[in-house]
Amino acid sequence: MAAPGWVRAAVVLVTLAAMIRVSLPNVPRQYIDFSRFPILDGIPQKATYGTDTVSDMYGAKVVLNDVTDMYTRAKLEQTPLEARTWTKEQSAPYPPAALLIEAGLYAAGEWTGIGFYGMILGLAGVFILLSLLYFLKTRWYLFPLLYLNFSYFSERFVYVQDDTYLIMLVVVMAALFAARRRSDACHPLVALATTIKLSPLYYVKNILGMKRRTAALFLAILGAGLVLPVFIWDGYLYIFRYGNEVKGHPWSGVGAAAVAIPFALVTWYIETRLAFDREDRVGWGLVPIALFFALKMNVARHLLVVLLVPDKRATRNVAAAVGLAVPTLLPGLVRFNSSLAIAAVVLVAGLAGCLRQIGWDVVRDDLRHPGRTAALMLGRRPST
Repeated sequence: MAAPGWVRAAVVLVTLAAMIRVSLPNVPRQYIDFSRFPILDGIPQKATYGTDTVSDMYGAKVVLNDVTDMYTRAKLEQTPLEARTWTKEQSAPYPPAALLIEAGLYAAGEWTGIGFYGMILGLAGVFILLSLLYFLKTRWYLFPLLYLNFSYFSERFVYVQDDTYLIMLVVVMAALFAARRRSDACHPLVALATTIKLSPLYYVKNILGMKRRTAALFLAILGAGLVLPVFIWDGYLYIFRYGNEVKGHPWSGVGAAAVAIPFALVTWYIETRLAFDREDRVGWGLVPIALFFALKMNVARHLLVVLLVPDKRATRNVAAAVGLAVPTLLPGLVRFNSSLAIAAVVLVAGLAGCLRQIGWDVVRDDLRHPGRTAALMLGRRPST
């Protein structure tokens, strides 16, 4: 933190240059052909758009064609590329908020000429820029720690394009900056993010500390985004069945819950005892559910993506950096998906450090009085 300004600027510029360098080969030729440019013509490219881009472009076009057909998808046929990549059911199985936003991005891309791919790429740039601004106000060195090793997320953001994750991340960053200003706007923004991806669902427990009007707005957004669609769109509930069945054995959900629920309770306890502020709560509000999804589906991405959200206490970002670094440095010995277990271990170690900060005597006393501790966590005055 005591590094001179010119050192910080140099490290950030080197990081950005490295990110651009590894990202260029992930720009598909279908979007822009580098062979037309003398400086870039030697860069290898993928021929077509990535899988999520193909999926979500079809979903966006369905909405723009007829919003009532959002989940039945009977009124718009797929292009040959879309049909080869995904079935209609597999394409964009997202809540209405995500599909409506993607439809807006598709329309804006057509109007501006940069296309849907360009709009999503712009969102990735916005998220990284907002992250950098936040890091510069807190712990600047976490930015190069996270992004000098950008190969994996370059593929995910520039080629495959985790569209709905990027939309959610930008909304979460808006919530994080609102939290930094101590604005109540952070709560409805997290609610909006939850209607796009379910990762922030754990944050709902913070409703106990919200003002009544803010809590009502928070619940209204969740209801409008996740419950009301049941009565509006035929076939809406299939997205939850599809998400549950597509990956992971049914018993994997039990195992994931056995890890994620204690993790969530310990996180809640630490947030209470250490009086985490809104910034901390926004960032940690993404982790327990993301950990559950990652373990259930055995897909590291679901955890690693949310760990990119800046953490002024560093723990979450260090977990992501270490989880990505070990497979990168030991590619022949450690499989990439091991980054899930590695990141989870670092997170648990971080929570253990927080418990030590609270004091083991305090922790043991709280365990001996679960009723009093539960009342404390729920924001109630414990009975004497």
